[in-house]
Amino acid sequence: MTVFTSENRYRVTFEAVPRPRWWRPLFVVYLAAAVLFVVWRCQVVNWHTWLGPIAVVFDIFGALIFGMLLWHVRYPSVPRHHAVDVSDYVVDCLIPTHTESADLVEPTVLGALRIRGVRRVLVLGNRYREDMRDMAVRLGAEYHARDDMAFGKAGNLNAGLAHTDADYVITLDADHIAVPELLERMIGYFDDPDVALVQSPQAYYNTDTLTFRRTRNGVWAEAQMFYRCVQPSKNHWNAAFYVGTSAVLRRQALDSTGGFATGTVTEDIHTAMRLHAAGWRSVFLPEPLAFGLEAANLREFFAQRRRWAVGSLQLLLRHRDSPLRRKGLSVAQRVHYLHATAIHLGGPQRLFHLVLPTVTLLTMTSPVNIPFGLYSSAFLGYLVLSWTMMKVYFGRAYHPVHSEAYSLVAAVSQTAALLGLFRRERRYKAADKQGNFRERTWVRGLLWTMTLICGSTLAYGGWLIAHGRLTGLIISATIWAGLHAFWIGSLLAYLVRYERRPAPQYAALTGPARYEWVMDRSAALIADERAAVPPATPEPRLEARSADPAPTVRPAMRA
Repeated sequence: MTVFTSENRYRVTFEAVPRPRWWRPLFVVYLAAAVLFVVWRCQVVNWHTWLGPIAVVFDIFGALIFGMLLWHVRYPSVPRHHAVDVSDYVVDCLIPTHTESADLVEPTVLGALRIRGVRRVLVLGNRYREDMRDMAVRLGAEYHARDDMAFGKAGNLNAGLAHTDADYVITLDADHIAVPELLERMIGYFDDPDVALVQSPQAYYNTDTLTFRRTRNGVWAEAQMFYRCVQPSKNHWNAAFYVGTSAVLRRQALDSTGGFATGTVTEDIHTAMRLHAAGWRSVFLPEPLAFGLEAANLREFFAQRRRWAVGSLQLLLRHRDSPLRRKGLSVAQRVHYLHATAIHLGGPQRLFHLVLPTVTLLTMTSPVNIPFGLYSSAFLGYLVLSWTMMKVYFGRAYHPVHSEAYSLVAAVSQTAALLGLFRRERRYKAADKQGNFRERTWVRGLLWTMTLICGSTLAYGGWLIAHGRLTGLIISATIWAGLHAFWIGSLLAYLVRYERRPAPQYAALTGPARYEWVMDRSAALIADERAAVPPATPEPRLEARSADPAPTVRPAMRA
């Protein structure tokens, strides 16, 4: 094993993703416009109605959160590949399970066993399950159940650490099937002794589900903005997040920070923040190396986003590790964690702007003390600039219809998540990854209600305009209601068609058959992501298939 001294110590290097020269300075233009808008907005508040103060607070919050987002996505970069011999490293794989079926977990275990360089695969359980143990042992993996529910997934992973002395651990969610070259693409970065985490995108093989949409430019996915734009930019600031799966972590770093973080339901971002606060480095490799199942229906989509929001808000507002006060973070890292957690406070803001046109038309009350037409012109100009910045900075990952529509669903989940701050969360529940396309949920009814409200406001505003009420207040409110009706209506129209689809081909596949099905598509899925975030000097991809499916077994050793 190579010994690194002060003279030859390896350091991870990053290469900037090519962008036009004007790309970064454009942020200064936006920042100046946003500051002018906020200052002016504070001067035109209508203090004689409750709409005025609420509207200005939400406008300022929105400008601040969006400005923070643009600030830290200006420098997307990718790590320069560092090729190594994986046999020099001792790596075990941890697969936490809860209520998932053994059939669902089996292809994940198969994939983990076939990762070149993995020593042992440990299937972990909160409760002992005979079917899960039998499946793991039959395939050649280990099964460890802790007979405890404390701290959910984080507690399960921490219990698993007691059964391994490996220098590095891979974490895979129960449904994430890894490709054989995962370690060959990721482990070399740990030759930098300060690196604690190497993260790849949380990618999915069921690209026919709710969060994927076909467009003229290919497939759009709701998560693309984060994995194609936000995470690569975090490399520049040493702030790339751990997302709970498809990652490799240094055991020494985990031990030095108390293991996987507990106390919130989002152990991933919490763990990453502790590592960064302790001085460790992280690397995001924009190359999917494991593929799982995205939420298959609206109910699970909402539950998943609500869970993320609850955990982020717990971390921000209730935990001693809050980025507002956690020591050890750099200024840039603190901004990244503040944005990632505070953005989940934005649900009420988005829903307020949805109902504002309705309240405005019903009361004929303006939130500003100037002609509403003048305010609308300024607000529209700022809004167009913001949308332009989104399109420039996020490219195809931002869709002017789909992104806005799904953000409204996220706003509902974020608003519901605020309840998590005032009541104890229900016991830990694993995500349902085998649900039907259609599941009963109150969220669907709420979306139809929101569409009805916006559509009725549009109709009422149109009726007023047709009868000569051509005021700036009425015209602006009618247009804004129409936009929201269009966004939500487009999502509901797709949802109706989506829920009538027949079961996909992979739904009937289990065990080796599903593993093979995913591997047959992995090369194309990886190529799509590489094309979206191209490295400055691309490395040739290793073969996705391993001729020998047996895992490499070697005795434990320390670096």
